Amino acid sequence: MSAFSRFIAATSSTFPRQCLTGGVLFATGDTIAQQLVEKRGSSHDIPRTLRLALYGGCVFSPLASLWFSKGLERVQFASKPLNIATKVALDQGIASPCFIALFFSVSTLMAGGTPQEAKKKVQDNWWPTLKTAWGLWIPVQTINMALVPVSQRLLFVNVVSIFWNTFLSMKSAQNQGVKGKGEESVELTETKVEKLA
Repeated sequence: MSAFSRFIAATSSTFPRQCLTGGVLFATGDTIAQQLVEKRGSSHDIPRTLRLALYGGCVFSPLASLWFSKGLERVQFASKPLNIATKVALDQGIASPCFIALFFSVSTLMAGGTPQEAKKKVQDNWWPTLKTAWGLWIPVQTINMALVPVSQRLLFVNVVSIFWNTFLSMKSAQNQGVKGKGEESVELTETKVEKLA
């Protein structure tokens, strides 16, 4: 069996594919943040992109996969509106707060920060990021579960995730030597989402 055939076989099962997709989505979000928002050009921080790809593929994706397949999928009500409302409430009330804290902790530690710096990063960014997440993901997940066919839901969420991962990358890079347009864009994005909520 060729190496390519083994790769296809390994990634054709759901879990490895989800991990690979998570890594690619986080790397894409960071690349957009660095190139289109921060305008880094040839001074692109490749280790930062690799750290976020590693986080997306090895930390976020396995946990999110468990949450969605073993957690939310067990919630089943006869009423579709109640089913959707309950899943969105659980996702945004339990998973989002945990995943945001995890993201800032792990990304700070992966960048060489101390546990104290990771704790401070969470304290400084958790609440503003969670409010932004609610402004984005509550409507997105409601639309996703109510209107998008089951076979297209992951694609829908993955497209939105690229923009969310761009935002997370910019938030994570704040106070780590990235200043200027990226930081202003994060504040502008947070303000716009708060006005929508």
